[in-house]
Amino acid sequence: MTRSVRARYLAGFASVLLVLAVVGGFAYRSATVALSTAVTARGAGDQVVRLGELLSRMDEVQAAVRGFAIAGQPSFLGPYDSAAAHLPALVGELRQMANGDAIEQRALDSLVALIANRMAASDTIIRLRRTAGAAAALHEIAVGTGTATADRIRARVRAVERAQLARRERNIATLQHNVRATRQVVLAGWLAALLAVVAASGLAHVELRARERAERRVRELADELQDLYDHAPVGYHSLDANGVFVRMNRTELAWLGYDREEVVGRMRFSDLLAPASRVAFALNFERFKDAGAVRDQAYDLFRRDGSILPVLVSASTVRDAGGRYVMSRGVTVDVTEQRRMEAQVKTLRGLLPICANCKKVRDDRGYWSQIETYVSERSEAEFSHGLCPDCLRKLYPDLAD
Repeated sequence: MTRSVRARYLAGFASVLLVLAVVGGFAYRSATVALSTAVTARGAGDQVVRLGELLSRMDEVQAAVRGFAIAGQPSFLGPYDSAAAHLPALVGELRQMANGDAIEQRALDSLVALIANRMAASDTIIRLRRTAGAAAALHEIAVGTGTATADRIRARVRAVERAQLARRERNIATLQHNVRATRQVVLAGWLAALLAVVAASGLAHVELRARERAERRVRELADELQDLYDHAPVGYHSLDANGVFVRMNRTELAWLGYDREEVVGRMRFSDLLAPASRVAFALNFERFKDAGAVRDQAYDLFRRDGSILPVLVSASTVRDAGGRYVMSRGVTVDVTEQRRMEAQVKTLRGLLPICANCKKVRDDRGYWSQIETYVSERSEAEFSHGLCPDCLRKLYPDLAD
């Protein structure tokens, strides 16, 4: 994966992690608030239960005291004694549930004072029953403040219960709101993360497609260059520092009649040279590696079939960063036709046996032929026939004037 594509993916995943971190932090905070709200709501419910138990105990106290005032039997005071024993613990639990809330603490203080008054009134009735009889105790019940205090306790407990139930409903509503908000934020966060991933993947996909197109074009150009190298009208080859072939194009391979596997990495350039060319190449190659270039050096190469391929070689060196020789870049030109033409020119430049009268020329086989025939067979020259001025006057005097 390329650096830019990797950078896009990393940016996309970093965005996703950031979104998830924000969502996670919000979800944690919301969960903490929700847990606190749930605990508060549960505490409010527990307070309602304890207040109900407190009211039940006070009702037991009132019933026990009335029963004892009428009957005078100590067994009627059992619920009273039980309520008196449990009331301090109930009040303590209610104070703990108030959790330092000033309003609730003041309400509890007022309730505790009413309970103390009710218990004191109950103690007075019990004492009168034991010392003055039933009439005095019942009279105290009728004219005393115990009943009014009990009614005030009941009203105060109901008011506190209603306040706690309302608080519990508010907490539950807050909890539900927080849960909905958390769900929405988490969903939005996941959607944002998904969009970030999709966007990063889309951008990376687009860049990868562009990269693939560019790479495909590079491969096509490389194939075109390789095709030009292999099918050029001249031969190409490269030699390492020991003169071993490291490359050779198909044109030169076809000239020599070899397969690539037989030449590249196996044969030296000197292995193909005619004996007369080997000494010259040994000297020229060392000078070439130092000089860095050579032009039009003539060599005779052996083909696979044993025939001679005359060539001209021009080359330059490829060096590494340290300036050390790596390989050559050589161009080989087939000069077979040029050699043939040079041979023909040399033949025409020699001494020609020619008749002094008819101007026929004797060839190397002893046959006499017209000079134009002789020249045409040994060169690419063509003849156009006409008359010189002297012949024109001699043969056609009328036209010459």
